[in-house]
Amino acid sequence: MHSKYASVPRLDNEKQLLRFLCASGEDIVRRRKLLQQLRQYSWRNKEHQVLFEAIGELLTTAPQQIVGHLPAAVTRLGFPDVSCDALADPPRINAAAAFALAEELLRASQ
Repeated sequence: MHSKYASVPRLDNEKQLLRFLCASGEDIVRRRKLLQQLRQYSWRNKEHQVLFEAIGELLTTAPQQIVGHLPAAVTRLGFPDVSCDALADPPRINAAAAFALAEELLRASQ
């Protein structure tokens, strides 16, 4: 089966999912569901793994202010040099595409 995301590198796909999780304009229920789905994913980029963990923490405590609190959260996890700047950009995918992309990445990481 050919994927419409096949031409996009896996690291870029990971970043798009992280952006979606940070997007305050997205439905919180969908973001929590996606976060739960991605708990089984093996992140290719260690920094993306750290960001995912921090976003997961913030999604429960400050779901509308994730981007603003992210630098402090990754520092608390012991990674003060991890850049959060790129996650402030809006995601280029909608909820349906985010879930499809997550499933594709989960299959690829097995």
